[in-house]
Amino acid sequence: MKKMIVLISFSSIVLLLSSGCKQKTTEPSDAGTVQYVVKPQHDIPWASLEQTAWPKALHDAQCTGRSSYNGPANGRVKASITVANYATDPVMGPDSIFYIVADTSFYAVTLNGTQLWKVNLGRVHGLQNYNSPILTSDGALLVGTNNGISAFNKNGALLWNTQLNDAVVLKSCAIGLDGSIYAISYSKTLYAISKSGTILWQKNAPSGDFTWGTMLTIPFAPDGSMFYVGGSTAEQSLYAINTNGEILWSDSLGGMQHGAISVDVDGNVYSYFGNDLVSVSSTGKVRWRITGTGFNWNVSIDLYGNIAYLANGNLVLVDNNGQKRWSVPVGMDDYGTHIVCDAVGTFYIETADNVPTYKVQAISNSGKILWTVPVDALVKTGGPSLTREGYLLFPQEGMPLPKYVYVIE
Repeated sequence: MKKMIVLISFSSIVLLLSSGCKQKTTEPSDAGTVQYVVKPQHDIPWASLEQTAWPKALHDAQCTGRSSYNGPANGRVKASITVANYATDPVMGPDSIFYIVADTSFYAVTLNGTQLWKVNLGRVHGLQNYNSPILTSDGALLVGTNNGISAFNKNGALLWNTQLNDAVVLKSCAIGLDGSIYAISYSKTLYAISKSGTILWQKNAPSGDFTWGTMLTIPFAPDGSMFYVGGSTAEQSLYAINTNGEILWSDSLGGMQHGAISVDVDGNVYSYFGNDLVSVSSTGKVRWRITGTGFNWNVSIDLYGNIAYLANGNLVLVDNNGQKRWSVPVGMDDYGTHIVCDAVGTFYIETADNVPTYKVQAISNSGKILWTVPVDALVKTGGPSLTREGYLLFPQEGMPLPKYVYVIE
């Protein structure tokens, strides 16, 4: 049955949310009596992921970039933890240990900076290893390598390695409800791999290629029945594929797919295609399109179903139907920056006025800049993560030395 889209005024939203939530939240304040589409969001249970504050890049199997915990309120650096260069997204274990890949190594580090172990992964096509781990409910740590995928235990010991036809960036991989892994190799082959490392099936795109890279993701539909993969052609920009490898449908969205793909609780899809930000329903129908946005690493879906994205030097928030709520100048025009948000809808981004002067900013759900923290160098390949303690982990990349993961409180 087609779900009804309910239009609720600002005053009704506040009454509805304040009466039913244990945690106090503040819906974005909007001038006048403009009505917006509100689609309350929640964490979708995912049995194969470890139940931690941040078990994979962009937090969850739908790649929403939304934490279930509040983020830092003070806006100051609590600690600067030294790792190697080109760090990617840190992920959190249940014991406040984070796991991160930097340059060619895989690290386990406590939040006070103690390095527990380090494993060499090698280079990927002669370059740094841009993988972000996935923490499974079986206690395994999955990470991409220069020849496939490896699984480690939490002591850093190798459990298995599955060789594919090329390197894998696990940030652009998915994990199904049963623990199966879905990955695209550098050679653009899509693989399904069991949680014990057995190759279940493989396939190539019927037209062009499946998109691959450090910016891309494979998110799952909320019921776990299918996942989404980007396409490299304007004619086949987005694929919906079931867990048996059957293409259920593909869309022509006017350009190849860029950046992460994200999915909300109703199964609606959000990503960049060509030069536009597009939302597509679970059946492949275009819901709305915002033209001329360019593309960035990802969007973030807040607790009301609003979509935040960066474009042309602004952080922009639109409602679930694509109607603009607000736009905040953030001192940058940069198509390579991550966005995450916390449980009350505060957004965290990296911005720049003049390269290489960078800063981390927190922006409220009503579009107010809450705090700004200068950092020594750009934060690009790796995205931020939020911890249950209310910290923001921000990995650093580039000059000068040494390289840090900033713990911001």
